[in-house]
Amino acid sequence: MPNRRFARQLASALADLGVAHACISPGSRNAPLLDGLAGEPRIRKWPLHDERSAGFFALGLAKATGNPVVLACTSGTAAAEYLPAVIEASQSDTPLLVLTADRPPELREVGAPQTIDQVSLYGTAVRLFADALPPDEISDEQAAGEVAVDIWAHATAEPPGPVHLNLPFREPLLESERGGIDSAPAPPIAAPAASAMPETDLAEVAARLTGRHGVIVAGRENDLSFPGACAQLAAAAGFPIFADPLSGLRFGDHDLTHVLGYGDQLAAAGALDRLRPEVVLRFGPVPTSKPVWSWLERHTEVDQILIDGQSRDATRSAATVIEMPPASAARAISSHLSAPTSDAWVAGWTRLDTAADELIAREIQSATFPNEPAIARIVTESAPAGTLLTVGSSMPIRDTDAFAGKSETPLRVFGNRGTNGIDGVVSAALGAAAAGHHAVVLVGDVSMLHDLNSLRTAALLRLPITIVVVNNDGGGIFHFLEHGDSALLDPDVFETYLATPHGTDFVAVAEALGIEGFRVDDVATLQSLIAEKTARPRLVEIATDRRANRDLHRHVTTQMAELIR
Repeated sequence: MPNRRFARQLASALADLGVAHACISPGSRNAPLLDGLAGEPRIRKWPLHDERSAGFFALGLAKATGNPVVLACTSGTAAAEYLPAVIEASQSDTPLLVLTADRPPELREVGAPQTIDQVSLYGTAVRLFADALPPDEISDEQAAGEVAVDIWAHATAEPPGPVHLNLPFREPLLESERGGIDSAPAPPIAAPAASAMPETDLAEVAARLTGRHGVIVAGRENDLSFPGACAQLAAAAGFPIFADPLSGLRFGDHDLTHVLGYGDQLAAAGALDRLRPEVVLRFGPVPTSKPVWSWLERHTEVDQILIDGQSRDATRSAATVIEMPPASAARAISSHLSAPTSDAWVAGWTRLDTAADELIAREIQSATFPNEPAIARIVTESAPAGTLLTVGSSMPIRDTDAFAGKSETPLRVFGNRGTNGIDGVVSAALGAAAAGHHAVVLVGDVSMLHDLNSLRTAALLRLPITIVVVNNDGGGIFHFLEHGDSALLDPDVFETYLATPHGTDFVAVAEALGIEGFRVDDVATLQSLIAEKTARPRLVEIATDRRANRDLHRHVTTQMAELIR
């Protein structure tokens, strides 16, 4: 079968299955893929120069749409540039269809140019690796459709994730004929993937919750039905919810009665010891909050039940682990609960949460602006309903967790927290913006440095996104480590090799790349820029001080401890 025919049939089959977006990077060996995808009108194509950035762009697009997105590149190190995004997609259960062009088998391991070993290139990070035959060795006209069904099924099975299809093409890469698809096979039909069901009886789990003082800890979750299901379960059980910003529970029009806006702060201040739970029902991976997950890790004597699509117990403290989609499990457990625990239990937690909200609002208002806790709070408070908010993996996600509280405004909050990497954050946010929604990204300066070429991508594609860069001229998070600014490490060594100041003017860089830039140092301007739905990309730079930020965090922590006492 000619290269072009196979690639066009593959693109057509993927579109039949529901693929709507493809991120394509230029190259020679992937010319058949470019031709096939370009000729499929049902798939929107996103041309992206840098494969590393393209990987994260596709990641954000897949998160925003909930559907697999195609990544297509040429052979060699271009395919290797996808690795960080593929790992993040694997850890965050995000479906990607990675299509890498390759040399045919006879050109592998013989020193052919632009050739690397692409077999199992991404290791265990993919749900499936398939090394296809060169199209000229394929005679079955159904082959492309069968391949499409196979990779789609593995990408969308529970838990979803990336798949890698390696496609070796012999020359001539594109045959001279430019007609349509010859002998087009029938559209493929994908069988629905079966969900893994727990062996543990969920009625027994419900019995362990009934009448006991318990809490729910909700980690990152992509399922849009999870917030409502978890809120319903919390009401049925009478439990408060320690909700990660990426759980979907903190911002939305679902029932927020049992959701704690300041679970991280309360845990850091000792609330889990003062109001000690008898049972903890956990959903998904460990939350961002170190005080919460470290408490779970220390207290194995507390009955902990973990429900997760991948059975990930990073704390190794769960007495029971159930492999099941969290939303389905929450609904099933709710149906088995006979009565909630005493009203006084959850009322004690909500009183503390309300007091924490008042304390944090007061402390932030009295602190000099700009400060990083205030920025996180303003961004979440000012973002319009329906905003796709991507939060950087270093201080921004921690500040959002600790200081942003909760809100009835529906926001979808994303973050690359499968592996907690700081690379590709803005590229991922651009992918979310490409889904057609208003997008905001809150990112630190070092993360922005990792992804500067994303600014040119935003300008070229004219994506509607507001990029908020918190610029404290280096790695502010390192001041919170044990050896940060302490006698354990020479101050010059700390500043040079950990803090790594860079002196970058991000507004100047943005404007040089065709993006409007704003320097902001007052609350009202920041509120206005975040509240406005922009039609074009823009960058907002806010200068802060790393040491002042550390001191403000410590002050709030001290005040919270006094509140708990």
